Amino acid sequence: MFQIVLREGITGGFVGPTVKQVVEIRGDDAGASILHANLKAASKSDYTTQTGSLQSDQVQSLAASLKEALAQLPTEQPPGSEDIYGLDTGISFMSDDFQWQNGGPEGCGSGKSEVQASPEQKRAFQAVVQSLVGTGQQFAVQAQD
Repeated sequence: MFQIVLREGITGGFVGPTVKQVVEIRGDDAGASILHANLKAASKSDYTTQTGSLQSDQVQSLAASLKEALAQLPTEQPPGSEDIYGLDTGISFMSDDFQWQNGGPEGCGSGKSEVQASPEQKRAFQAVVQSLVGTGQQFAVQAQD
């Protein structure tokens, strides 16, 4: 079992962050469900949501490539202190054998991280973000009410 969640909108100050986009993938090697939600224009809490599914081979390929990429990337220390990638985006990958999360569970504040991402690491993180958003756009095609 695994869960991968991308959240765009993780930085906040006195007021918590506004989540603009979510891609959530849950499943196992046999397949997965995917949800892609986008904040509607002029709204702070109303989302357009679509769902879909991934087949076994798609899930295994995606999970393997994400694990490989994320394992090479640092996370902010302490958790939630700073958006070290500068994309206002957090990713959480949780499985039995791999855990990786940036942005903290409640987003990022205005603190300073002891760990910073290099330009190369920022590009690698951006590629992971693009992969997850692209997966959401490609496979989450069933509109939800």
